Amino acid sequence: MIGILIALVSAIFMTGMQIMLKKSYKELNPSVAYLFDMLFGLIIWIPIGFLFGATIEKVLDCILYAIISAILSEALVFYALSKGNLSITTVLISTYPIYTVIFSLLINNEKLLPLQVILILITIIGTVLTSFDSQFKIKKIMNLQIIVPCITAIAIGLSDTLTKKIINRTSSYNFIVAIAIVQIPIAIIFLMITKQRIRTVLQSLKEGMKEYKYSIIGSMLNVIATGCLLISFNYTYASIASPLTAIYTPIVLIYSFAVLKERINKINLCGIILALIGTFGIIIMG
Repeated sequence: MIGILIALVSAIFMTGMQIMLKKSYKELNPSVAYLFDMLFGLIIWIPIGFLFGATIEKVLDCILYAIISAILSEALVFYALSKGNLSITTVLISTYPIYTVIFSLLINNEKLLPLQVILILITIIGTVLTSFDSQFKIKKIMNLQIIVPCITAIAIGLSDTLTKKIINRTSSYNFIVAIAIVQIPIAIIFLMITKQRIRTVLQSLKEGMKEYKYSIIGSMLNVIATGCLLISFNYTYASIASPLTAIYTPIVLIYSFAVLKERINKINLCGIILALIGTFGIIIMG
C-alpha cells in the first residue's frame, strides 16, 4: 500500500508541474528546461539519497541504468513535447503506462492478478482519454510527425521497467543519486545539440528571473514527482506505479474545470471517470 500512496503523491506533484509548465513552456528551449531539472536533481536527490542509505558502491552499480533513464524518460520527453502538435503529442506520450506494463511483465516477470490487470487497463484508458483536447483530430495524426512521441512513450515504458530492475538489486535512493550525477553531462550535451550556451542561459536568468519563474517551479516539481515515482518502485510493481502516476492528466482537468472554469468535453469526462474508478480500485486492492 505504501508504494501506491507514494505513486499518488508523485501524480500530485506531476499535476503541479503540468500546470506550471503549461503557463511557461513557450519561454524555453527544451534543453534549458532540462538544465533546470538537472540543477534541482543535484540539490534535492543527492542529499536525500545519501540521507536514506545510498552508498558509492551501489550508486556506481546504477550508473548505466541511470543514463538510460535520464535520456529515455527525461531528456527525450522534453524534446518530444517541443515537436509537432502539442495536443496530439500529449495524447501519444500519455500511453506510456501501456508499455511499462508490457515490459514489466516480459522483462521483470511481474505477476498481476486478473482484476489488477483490468483496473490498470481502465486507468490507462481513462488517462489517455483525458489527454484529448478540442484541437485533437484523429484524421490529422497521419499528417503530423508522430514518430517521436510514439517512440517517447515506448522509451518511458522501457526506462521505467529497467529502472525497477536495478532498484530491486540496489534501492531507489542509490538510483536517484546516480541519475542526479549522470544528468550533468547529459544536460550539457543536450544544450550543445540545441546550440544553447550555459553562460547565456544563466545571464538571461540573472536579468529576468520573473520570466522563467513558472518554468523553474515546474522543473522543481518534476524532480520531486520523479523522485517519488522512483521511491515507489521500492515498494510496488512498476506496472502498478506507472499507471497511477499518469493520472495527473485527469487531475489537471479537474483543476482546470474547478479553478480555471475551463470546459470539459464528453471524452474527457469519460476519461476522468474511468481513471478514478481504476485508481480507487487499485488502492482498495492494495
